[in-house]
Amino acid sequence: MELRRVLFVHNPRPGAATAVERGRAWCRAKGIDAEIYAQGAPVPDSVDLVAAVGGDGTLLWAARLVYPREVPVLGVNAGGLGFLAACDADRIADALEEVSAGEGRLERRARLLARGPGFALSALNEVAVVGSDGERFTKLDVEIDGEQALKVEGDGLIVSTPTGSTAYALAAGGPVLLPTVPATVLVPLASHRLGGRPLVLPEGRDVSVRARCPARVFLDGEPVHDLKGGDVVQVKPAPAATVLVRLAETGSFFARLRDKLGWSE
Repeated sequence: MELRRVLFVHNPRPGAATAVERGRAWCRAKGIDAEIYAQGAPVPDSVDLVAAVGGDGTLLWAARLVYPREVPVLGVNAGGLGFLAACDADRIADALEEVSAGEGRLERRARLLARGPGFALSALNEVAVVGSDGERFTKLDVEIDGEQALKVEGDGLIVSTPTGSTAYALAAGGPVLLPTVPATVLVPLASHRLGGRPLVLPEGRDVSVRARCPARVFLDGEPVHDLKGGDVVQVKPAPAATVLVRLAETGSFFARLRDKLGWSE
């Protein structure tokens, strides 16, 4: 991959800032333009690579910043879980060297597009409709391709991508999906009904969530909108993907499940 401009997005941790400086030093030595993203600033049009330095939350933030452009994102783990990261912070210069030499591979990850009253936003992991802060409990009607599919009475509902199946959806009892599986996962949260179980849908199905009482919408863990009773959120596949950089040291999906999440121990 030819690198002419790299944008560094990082969290406030000292280790992340130190890694960014090492990455920028490598870029300067190679004659590559290196910028640090400033909160609220527009993302430059000509970025060839985004280096997200921090935990998985930083990578999700960086992916949201460049969407809908499919700019490759290099996840650099600086102290968090780093399940989505390609390398650790102390390897950032080596990782940039490998990407520049064309030794990395690119993985396209499906995203979701959520539309509701006054917003249309995309998520890499999940769209969650949950009870309001004061109540916690909410009631939701869920339609799939226009057909009534389930009623949720409990803490809410997660609509997840395969990438998100190892995040909030997994913590709520959902299944693990390989990132390449073309599917969407619905996971009720603390359901008050015995029939409220996770559901795997083929990719491309339209999911409609109607709030029967106040609720809140979260995308990738960030609150985006408050819903009133009767409001509807439409969730469908997003038109563009997130492209993640993978390196030799990234490890396979199952290796990361074992190392990061204690899979099969």
